Amino acid sequence: MLSRGKFLVAAFVTWCAVGFVIDLLLVNYQPLGGGFFWPIYFGTLGAALFAARMGRTSLVPVLLLITAAGLWLAVPISFHSFVSPDLAAMHRRVIFYAIGILVGTIVGYRLLVDFIRTEGLAAVRIQTELALAHGMQATLVPTLSLQIDGFEVYGKSVPSAEMGGDLIDAVERDGTLLAYVADISGHGLAAGQLMGMLKTAVRVSLQFRQQPVAVLESADRVLPAVKEANMYATIALLSFDGSSEVEYSLSGHPPILHYRAPTGDIARLAMEQLPLGLMPGGRYSSRRVSYSARDLFLMISDGISEVPNENDEEFGLDRLEHLLRKNAAQPLPQLWELIMSEVKRHGVQQDDQTLLLLRVRT
Repeated sequence: MLSRGKFLVAAFVTWCAVGFVIDLLLVNYQPLGGGFFWPIYFGTLGAALFAARMGRTSLVPVLLLITAAGLWLAVPISFHSFVSPDLAAMHRRVIFYAIGILVGTIVGYRLLVDFIRTEGLAAVRIQTELALAHGMQATLVPTLSLQIDGFEVYGKSVPSAEMGGDLIDAVERDGTLLAYVADISGHGLAAGQLMGMLKTAVRVSLQFRQQPVAVLESADRVLPAVKEANMYATIALLSFDGSSEVEYSLSGHPPILHYRAPTGDIARLAMEQLPLGLMPGGRYSSRRVSYSARDLFLMISDGISEVPNENDEEFGLDRLEHLLRKNAAQPLPQLWELIMSEVKRHGVQQDDQTLLLLRVRT
């Protein structure tokens, strides 16, 4: 508001000079408002136009109404108030209008230069930060498309800002596969930095062949030292180790949906555990569930399930289950697009939206 106010003041003063030019052209007519009507009129009109460009639409109708009313009243009065030539009075008016033009031009120019010097540099810094955030987002959370023996994985994250707080990853190593979705609290560079640290912590733990529970506990111990006090991460993960059962664990995250191909039903894999980094030193656990060929697992962030519609009804898990049950045989990229289009149709995005799909091929 302060930044826009500075610019609108500069625009008002600059456009006042235009008003003095109009007064100079009407020097043979009676001046309105002591010679200040047209400067104030054009200053207000100019500020209204720039406010419209800035998106301050609530102020624009009022300002335009005032300027239109002033124009409707002033034009008839101006052209019906011809004054007899008085060289001395006309000379004083010309000098007055010339001074007004000079002051409006110089002061307006000075205000604009000050605005560019301060706010322009701030805008450059902001644009640089946004570009850096966008690059970090693309590096840390690329589109995930993975096909290995027995499994197919596809997922993408749609940030609500230049830098989101959602993370997806899948790591295949020595015949095992670990896939997860994480949600970092907040947005911006701070969330992006914590996202990168969490991804690194998980991958380093897997290099040391740690089990899923140990991976979560390691991250929970590491994150508090490298984050702001009010930040944390929720996570949902699946770990396949070559057996007929998958190990899963969740910490403060929405349930994983498990579509069972032989029966066509869907199970919600859920656990109540604290988010990572919220209270250091927590203990985590996991569970195991059997799976079959053509089973499908769906993991999301709450930016999908909590999207409200115009009636403030959330998208919810029931709609996701219906879509998953009806379209389970679709290729994963098409299924991802179908689900996200339904989410977009339901309501406007308010948070990062992440969807990860995993299908058992054999």
